[in-house]
Amino acid sequence: MKNSLVILLFFVCICASAQELTIPVKFLSNSKASPERYIGTDAFGYEYTISDNEFKKQKDNKVLKYKSLSLGDIYQVDLQNPLQVVLFYKNFNTVVLLDSQLTETARVNFSDTPQAIIAEAVSLASQNRLWIYDINTQQIGLYDIAQNSYKTITPQLSGGMKYYQSDYNYFYWVNSTNTCYRVNLFGKVNTLGTTEDFDQLQFIAPQKVLYKKDNNMYLYDLETQSRKLIEIKEKSFKSFHYKEQILSIFTDNDIIQYKITST
Repeated sequence: MKNSLVILLFFVCICASAQELTIPVKFLSNSKASPERYIGTDAFGYEYTISDNEFKKQKDNKVLKYKSLSLGDIYQVDLQNPLQVVLFYKNFNTVVLLDSQLTETARVNFSDTPQAIIAEAVSLASQNRLWIYDINTQQIGLYDIAQNSYKTITPQLSGGMKYYQSDYNYFYWVNSTNTCYRVNLFGKVNTLGTTEDFDQLQFIAPQKVLYKKDNNMYLYDLETQSRKLIEIKEKSFKSFHYKEQILSIFTDNDIIQYKITST
């Protein structure tokens, strides 16, 4: 009897722990999509995708498009400001800036700048500048678009750059050992912790990341080194995007949106 009680309590504890390690979500919408590369959804409900190397912005029946035949594949897109979208064409060492109508407003070839740069990572910073990781020097710097000038702000980095992300004031990255860092506009580098292995990742706070691994979604706390499973229903999906509590899941045929109220 005593042994049975111990076993029962053991399984009760396991169940309680499992419940604590999951995050419920609220289903919001499901929209059909062609086989495309899903980039994200902005605060106005516009969905951004890439198909046949054409960048598209769409909502309801409105579709805007941008394509550059001379620059090859779009390597990375920065959507943090829908009024100033940044397209990075890595193979041509070039970025293109687009306004809200996907009209080209600026184009920068880093091979032609006064201080030649080989860009491995590019994203938007404050005051009309770009964060850049120069693989030639293995340093992060800030490029001023209007002044066509570049300033290095970090020492040489180790471990390369497996993933990167930014906002106006900070540049975040994960190196080859899954160690997470961020640097501010003045060059101060902070180590945030080490994450688990991932297929896709997004920082949602300085020490919290969402990541996809083997068709599961997790919230990971870098400080406590703990994770929680996100309770989405999709058994297979290609990518995701998170913004303002809205989690968008992209499958072969659908864009499904959930609301996460607790992180």
